[in-house]
Amino acid sequence: MSAEKLYSEIFEEFSKATNKQERIAVLRKYDNRSFREFLIAAFHPRIQFDVGPMPYRPAPEPAGLNYTYLDMEMNKLYRFVNFHPAKPKELTLEKQKQLLVGILESLHKDEAELLNGVMKKDIGVKYLTVNLINEAFPNLIPV
Repeated sequence: MSAEKLYSEIFEEFSKATNKQERIAVLRKYDNRSFREFLIAAFHPRIQFDVGPMPYRPAPEPAGLNYTYLDMEMNKLYRFVNFHPAKPKELTLEKQKQLLVGILESLHKDEAELLNGVMKKDIGVKYLTVNLINEAFPNLIPV
């Protein structure tokens, strides 16, 4: 999916939808494991991050020509999650910050903003709520 649509483009399409059913349809249209992991990371109340949003230099590449995509980075997000069992013990806060900045600078600027939004639990997508996500994907996020 990463070569087809950036998450920022998905949420742009979501924002243009005129009603709840259209918004749900957009979410379902791009459903895959990584996209669900993104939604969980952004909205699950128990998932907290060791690092917050980080300053970074936005990538100059146009959409679709970046070094990486959120879709590809979601399986590595555990490195920033508080108390995640798979996170290496030697991964210091300083190293986490360096890794996060490296990812942010490799993503398209709009996806980088989304990832920074995940870190602060506010991705800034109007109408995207836990209830709507759970309607699209039942019981994905506990309420």
